[in-house]
Amino acid sequence: MKAVTALFATGVLALVLQGALATLLPPPWCPDLGLLVVLSIGLRWRPLGSGLVLAALLGFAADLLSGSLLGQHAILRVVVFASAYLAGRQLNLKGSLPLVVFAVSVSFVYGFAVHAVSSFFVGAGAPGFGWLLEGLQHAGVNGLLATSVFAVVTRVSAWAGHPDAPGRTLPIDARRRPA
Repeated sequence: MKAVTALFATGVLALVLQGALATLLPPPWCPDLGLLVVLSIGLRWRPLGSGLVLAALLGFAADLLSGSLLGQHAILRVVVFASAYLAGRQLNLKGSLPLVVFAVSVSFVYGFAVHAVSSFFVGAGAPGFGWLLEGLQHAGVNGLLATSVFAVVTRVSAWAGHPDAPGRTLPIDARRRPA
């Protein structure tokens, strides 16, 4: 329970920081820190049920703070968590480059999905070429910050005592030799 609370607080703080950055940076250059936190949790989390609930809560928090359609980010963040959960078990995403490529691809698809859901319910119209360029820029910014956010989520998870968090390694004394 401590790990869920700590990661939820980390996600909400990421959303607040993202909101502060949005006042300083234009939209394609402002990272989606909440999305990156959910993505990082999905790559590390073991119990699927509590992870899905955590992703949904962080999505509802994003809905409330952004003023978007209620439930839009919640359902999409659950899908992001599930895709990261499955990809983290099937692919080797432990290096920086694979993590960045995965974050860029998920961010781009997420941006398209947000636009698709908004256009379905609000009638915003089809995305044009300008959206494609902005979506690629936004995904690139998210990719650049993916390793840093993943490191923060990993440290918070280890601090909170999550069983799958990388903690201290087993000390091996190299001076002792077997007889």
